[in-house]
Amino acid sequence: MSLWLLGALFSLLLTAYLNQRLFRYDALVEHASASEFKLILERSSDQLYLLGLILAMLHFVPVLNLITPIYTGLVYIHFGLAELQRLRLQALSG
Repeated sequence: MSLWLLGALFSLLLTAYLNQRLFRYDALVEHASASEFKLILERSSDQLYLLGLILAMLHFVPVLNLITPIYTGLVYIHFGLAELQRLRLQALSG
């Protein structure tokens, strides 16, 4: 039982890591400059990993795992563009 739990935990953490690495880049590559991209990653790396962890749990649901990659991509795009907008508004106002 503990080996199964360890395998599930490892799978969950690995999926969360890979989700945030792939989708954060995919969400911002065409819209953010290199400095903006780096700043967003510094500011919200914990949030991006937590988002990946939450969405990785959907991979364990049998029917939802078919659409989880699309949904995960959309969530990361929404989050990334919102962070970019927040960063640009802060630069304009301050």
